[in-house]
Amino acid sequence: MARSGTEAVRAVMSEARCLLLDFDGPVCEVFAGLPAPAVADSLRVALRKAGGQLPPEAHRTDDPLEVFRLSASLGKDLNQLALTTLRDLEVKAAGTARPTPGVADLMEQARSIDLPVAIVSNNSVAAVSAFLAREELSGLVKHISARTEADPSLMKPNPHLLDQALIRLNAEPSSALLVGDSVTDIEASRRAGVVAVGYANRPEKVERLGNAGADLIVTSIEDLADALR
Repeated sequence: MARSGTEAVRAVMSEARCLLLDFDGPVCEVFAGLPAPAVADSLRVALRKAGGQLPPEAHRTDDPLEVFRLSASLGKDLNQLALTTLRDLEVKAAGTARPTPGVADLMEQARSIDLPVAIVSNNSVAAVSAFLAREELSGLVKHISARTEADPSLMKPNPHLLDQALIRLNAEPSSALLVGDSVTDIEASRRAGVVAVGYANRPEKVERLGNAGADLIVTSIEDLADALR
């Protein structure tokens, strides 16, 4: 059963030697200014114009990452087109993304105690980099492990991106924790052997992330920052 509460947060954070943060949710609301449904539509249009015949499920989702996943069935060229198109749309969205309250403080507190921070995201490296630069947070992040390849199977829940980050930070999985707001984050954490912290930024996520196997549930990034003081 997932733990929660101030003492549980302090206990988990005190044991961390490496802090991994999912991007969309724990760090910012990526599609705050450019809504995800509009991005998904733009991606579908680009694929159709290039001759792609998207499967029916691609027309039933508002999640651009899911449209990208499904683009793998269209062949290498269209999958590559989906990769670059989505990257450009995400970079545009990063210009109006809304920072998550407390995330800058969390990164500052982590730096003050020499706790390395990495971003681990299914969003593109370019979008993450653009947002961090805009918010002047780049210097607080040791590494960005995010989407660069056209193969969508490498995204979470595959532990590939977490494994990359751990290698770059020279960290053992058991000494690291990932803060994520989706079931795929929790699943990837468990597969990588990393402590899974579920960020329930909406009430319905508390049960969902707990059922997925989160070790700890928090409803505020500020609580994580406070635990490092």
